[in-house]
Amino acid sequence: MSPITPNQWQSLSPYLDKALEMSEQARSVWLSSLSAQDPDLARELETLLQEHIAASKEKYLEKSVPHWSGLAGQEVGVYTLISQIGQGGMGSVWLAESNDGRFERRVVVKLLNI
Repeated sequence: MSPITPNQWQSLSPYLDKALEMSEQARSVWLSSLSAQDPDLARELETLLQEHIAASKEKYLEKSVPHWSGLAGQEVGVYTLISQIGQGGMGSVWLAESNDGRFERRVVVKLLNI
């Protein structure tokens, strides 16, 4: 499946939400009915559902992310990390201060998990 555009996602998303709320058996019947009305939509939904099932089996959202808490005091570019504000699946967010001598200000720095 090629990347989904924002417009495609906007039209697919309600159908995907509905499908994920159903039991597997009810979903199968519903998708068959939808396929008769709009085969392209049903095919795209089936692909998204297969990807969802695969990600669930891999426990993708349950995997641990790197622990960043030991970075306080480290310099990232012209910023010194002060304290971690939050952490999620994509990375961590830090309160930092500018250390370039030009400006005295606090900023937020996001470190991405790569």
